Amino acid sequence: MPLVPARSVLLLFATAVAMVATSPPPCLAAHNITAILSGRRDLSEFSRELTATGLADDIDGRNTITVLAVDDARMAALKARGLPRETLRHVLSLHVLVDYYDDAKLHALPGGSADVSTLFQASGDAPGNAGMVEISDRRGGRVSFVPQDGGASAAVFYVKPVHQTPYNISVLQVSGVLSSPAAEAPASPEASSRIDAMDVMSKTGCGRFAGLVGSTAGAASAFGSHTHSTDGFTLFCPDDKAVEAFEPAFKKLSSDARLAVVLYHGVAGHFSLQGLRSHSHHHDYLKTLSSLDDKGNGTFDLMLLHDGDKATLVSETQNEARVTRTLADAYPVAVYMIDAVLVPFNSDGDSGRKDGGDGRQTSGAARGSAPWWPPRGWVASAALVFTLVAAFPSG
Repeated sequence: MPLVPARSVLLLFATAVAMVATSPPPCLAAHNITAILSGRRDLSEFSRELTATGLADDIDGRNTITVLAVDDARMAALKARGLPRETLRHVLSLHVLVDYYDDAKLHALPGGSADVSTLFQASGDAPGNAGMVEISDRRGGRVSFVPQDGGASAAVFYVKPVHQTPYNISVLQVSGVLSSPAAEAPASPEASSRIDAMDVMSKTGCGRFAGLVGSTAGAASAFGSHTHSTDGFTLFCPDDKAVEAFEPAFKKLSSDARLAVVLYHGVAGHFSLQGLRSHSHHHDYLKTLSSLDDKGNGTFDLMLLHDGDKATLVSETQNEARVTRTLADAYPVAVYMIDAVLVPFNSDGDSGRKDGGDGRQTSGAARGSAPWWPPRGWVASAALVFTLVAAFPSG
């Protein structure tokens, strides 16, 4: 069999690259909760109240969501209580989980249970972890949903699936109305105006990172000042497992390097999860609070990759962290859980930031703009192609 000339292989590779580069970015999946529920007459009152309280728009604006639908008989009992509109919104927002759960996932929970954030938690109106719902796969295959501050008596049970678009939206019918003391408490504009990021982290699986923030000089005050900024603030907190694995290396860093690592997880400006996933380009850059000096000069950037309902952060040292969960999101503050610690510079033991702090030579380079970091898949593919080309004789 004749060998393919190297020039032909290169031409094919260049054509493939051009096709990928000019392809339009993937579109986010869209859904319409009102249209989905319109096929079920026994869920019409639930659909009507989602629209009346404005939750339907919030649901349609998110790309990964689970709605726990309640039939008309249970909704009639809820409406008979005459709750104020904002209180009713809080109660119904407990029925909207900011993650995807379908029938199969409900019966395959790691350890048999999961704590899930709701739109009530994401709104910032829920104190502490009151906006969280615990899902439990009980004996006999029954799956329960219990608000964190509601107690066992507040449990409702999974009845059947209503609609499933995998990893986009799931609608599940449940046996009753979820409620809790926090959801039914009178709304307090003062209490809900700002999210306490430290409190959110401490109570929702980022306690170890909250500990790093509290023990690192200058970190808490920097985050606090941006939390009260009119431009807003977004915090990406590594989960406890990721921080536990990173702590030995963190302890070897100089005090300046520790501060740089912690502040690298804070971004000036408020970004909703939908906003993170819906930029016009496949990758964008986020300016963090981490910098070369204590005056904010030479800010380190994060590259944001978004593909469908997935958002991934890439550091200047090429380590990646996936956004796995929304912990709180109410303008001007958003807090997201990620699955890895992000590091802005290469470090060797206690050497801190030898080469400008980012593991690259900074002389002659403008620190104001971040480099383009190609996705690892492209690098691997290019290396493979050129290796193959080298194996062919020219001609």
